[in-house]
Amino acid sequence: MQYHPMDHCLMPPDKGQDTEGEEGMLVRDFMTPEPVALLRTDTLQDAVRLFFRYRVNGAPVVDEKGCVVGLITNAHLVETMMTGLPVNTPVDQVMTKNVITISADAMIEEARHIPVSRLPVVSKENKLIGIMTRQNFAAAFYAAMSRTKDKVETLIDISHDGTVIINNYGAVTAWSSAVARLTGITEQEAVGRHILDLLPGISLLRVLSTGERDLGKSVEINGQFFVCNNAPIREGPKIVGAMAVFQDLSELTQAHRQLTDIRQEVDLMNNLYEHTSRGLIVVDKDSIILKVNAAYEEIMGISAEDAIGRTAMEALENTRLHIVLQTGISELGEIQSQQGRQVIVNRIPLFDEAGQIIGALGEAVFKDIKEISSLLERLRERAQSMPIGKPVQAPKVDKSPFDNIIGRSRPMVQVKNLAAKASSADNNVMITGESGTGKDLFAQAIHNASFRRDKLFVAVNCAAIPSDLLESELFGYEEGAFTGAKRGGKKGKFEIANYGTIFLDEIGDMPLAMQAKLLRVIEEQKVEKVGGLEPLTIDVRIIAATNKPLMQMIERGTFREDLYYRLNVISLRIPALRERHEDIGELLVHIMRGICEKRGQTAKQFAPETLQLLNSYHWPGNVRELINLIEQVMTTVGGPIILPKHLPSLQWKRQASVQDKTCAVRERSLEEDAQEILEMLDRAKGNKALAAKLLGIHRSTLYEKMKKYNIN
Repeated sequence: MQYHPMDHCLMPPDKGQDTEGEEGMLVRDFMTPEPVALLRTDTLQDAVRLFFRYRVNGAPVVDEKGCVVGLITNAHLVETMMTGLPVNTPVDQVMTKNVITISADAMIEEARHIPVSRLPVVSKENKLIGIMTRQNFAAAFYAAMSRTKDKVETLIDISHDGTVIINNYGAVTAWSSAVARLTGITEQEAVGRHILDLLPGISLLRVLSTGERDLGKSVEINGQFFVCNNAPIREGPKIVGAMAVFQDLSELTQAHRQLTDIRQEVDLMNNLYEHTSRGLIVVDKDSIILKVNAAYEEIMGISAEDAIGRTAMEALENTRLHIVLQTGISELGEIQSQQGRQVIVNRIPLFDEAGQIIGALGEAVFKDIKEISSLLERLRERAQSMPIGKPVQAPKVDKSPFDNIIGRSRPMVQVKNLAAKASSADNNVMITGESGTGKDLFAQAIHNASFRRDKLFVAVNCAAIPSDLLESELFGYEEGAFTGAKRGGKKGKFEIANYGTIFLDEIGDMPLAMQAKLLRVIEEQKVEKVGGLEPLTIDVRIIAATNKPLMQMIERGTFREDLYYRLNVISLRIPALRERHEDIGELLVHIMRGICEKRGQTAKQFAPETLQLLNSYHWPGNVRELINLIEQVMTTVGGPIILPKHLPSLQWKRQASVQDKTCAVRERSLEEDAQEILEMLDRAKGNKALAAKLLGIHRSTLYEKMKKYNIN
């Protein structure tokens, strides 16, 4: 006979399971594990001893492998005694053989519907691993009830609305923290007291007696009015309590007031939109016309009824609103032909908070260009009538130095705003970003916007100066300091920049020994010339820039950590061009205009498919590469339109960007990178500065790559 010495076998385990009600609980969590059992070869006498020892009235029967083959109960033993079977009869001759079992991974709900008092629990191999009895089911039911009660109490407690529950005698059983705050009566003080002693104006007792809900009632608590919803609580057909939920009327009043304010603002905007003398039209991102005001109808000679719902190209002559949607660039003061008249218009893209184009606004300023002539004539007459010696002066418009940095995308606006804040302080600034992103433009703009703007801005490229000359360049030298030193010595860049700003570009290329000397200058605010004896006190703001990963260099020991934190008081990261594709159109216009003015050429236009190609390209050389590309096409393209075939250098590079819609840069193989450098050097006939320009990278970066690939 097989015995399991577990005197506590019928007690359910205290698991503390994290389940969601009875339907989410498993049999294994509440079964009695390793239950007592009989072997099929055990006798009736063995069964009696087992039942007596463990105080059970039944037990499963298993075979030699532990698989359930039957079930024997007190009823079987009584029946054998009445039939006179000997006590040494094997249990498998009298047991119930068609036994219902259940898996340990089954739900309690499934087990509860099986009509047996002892339910064997088996593994996947049908081996006995537990037993479910009435006591086990009772424990599961109690656990489910406790969890449900806890969840209800939690929901009541965290609810923003006040909640009160009473039993069928009118005594409070739940009093939420929201009600406690409203009444000043704590939960401990309220629970157990009669509801009318606490809230005499509430109708919960009527709900108890009628069993009907009472909704939308107004209740006053401490001078504050609430909407109260009352409902009965039932157990089957019996009413066992009632619940009241309070909602603050002041919140509804506030929401109504806010809605009214919004409606008033909308009405005001609609009035302004309709009654302005300027014609306005709004299109969505697909160029579908959404709104047209009366002035636009009159100026452009179109009907709003006919225009709304159509595309701008269908409804308007010579419109370029769809172009503005593609490029994201405003077109101001443009002339548009409309029904034989020359109308002056503005076209402005509209962006959402994420920087995505959501539409465009068209503005018709003058119905006909002839109106400008009339206006100028009136201004001329007015100027002539003014007293001599008091000329008309145009109002001065303050322009921020950061307005000269092209870019209205979200990343650029954010970095320009941060740079503007940095300019008002006098802390050192660290500018990071890839080569060609315009770190020098930001350094110059910060200086021009600072209180040091009237002093010198001195730029030093740390990578372009040999390491043995860098100290004398930065700090200067005295006469006779070394062989070849100028008579009278030389001022260093720090001394020249005194009271102004010094820009240390490519700071990551500064030798370690020089880094230590620079740190000393920052800490002491003094420089000592090479060969000098007396230090010179200076007052200089330092702006440093690099495209190197300084934190990794610090870990490798190639850049001083203490210097990094001295320079990186204010940190600016300039986004790569691939991170602000919406700025490409504006950059194209700006760069093209500058090149044309310099060369005396006529500007060229980019075909839509060319713009698409430029927007899909990942721009490893950033803005510098874009400038180089425009200079190339201005030289090589004879016609007025730039087509994709005119950009052969982008065709093979474009594949990486098309495959990766996030415009992430795919690293090219070393062989491809080295081959491109060799090709550009060959085109530049060995001129490294020109080759770097053709590659769209800095000259120091080219030197590093040539050294890396052993290119002489």
